[in-house]
Amino acid sequence: MIQRIQTVYLFIAVVAMGATYFFPLASVYGNADSLVLYTYKIESLVPDSVIALPDYFLWPLLTLTILTIILGIVAIFLYKKRMRQLNIVRFAIIALILMIALFFFYYEKELGVAADGIVGYETGSYLPVVSFIFFILAYRGIIHDEKLIRSADRLR
Repeated sequence: MIQRIQTVYLFIAVVAMGATYFFPLASVYGNADSLVLYTYKIESLVPDSVIALPDYFLWPLLTLTILTIILGIVAIFLYKKRMRQLNIVRFAIIALILMIALFFFYYEKELGVAADGIVGYETGSYLPVVSFIFFILAYRGIIHDEKLIRSADRLR
């Protein structure tokens, strides 16, 4: 059944991850430059300034975001195969943990060094955490359904 509660949780998680494209993740206000980090680009607030970071700097962050969105969408439509859905959600949770750790431990430090300033978190940096919570709730819902089905099979 596609109307299960974990489907709603997965949908909310996918929407939260999709919203990271529209909201900035972090902003750095420094002496030399002011930068705003999005999932797919780094934008300078100072006109005609050159960003000291390479073009491929955001590829891991963008790849993990797209991977998590795709895994969430695939998991929504695997409602008939609960064990496969459970494995996909588990893999999406691992990808989200990796993305959150990468952002908070690597990108934050590199942005602070590049702009020589203080990093401030924006709305987009909290959306992967929200998505992580909803993936965990979906995981628990899938486990609950699997236990319910197995207990019904014992009664037959």
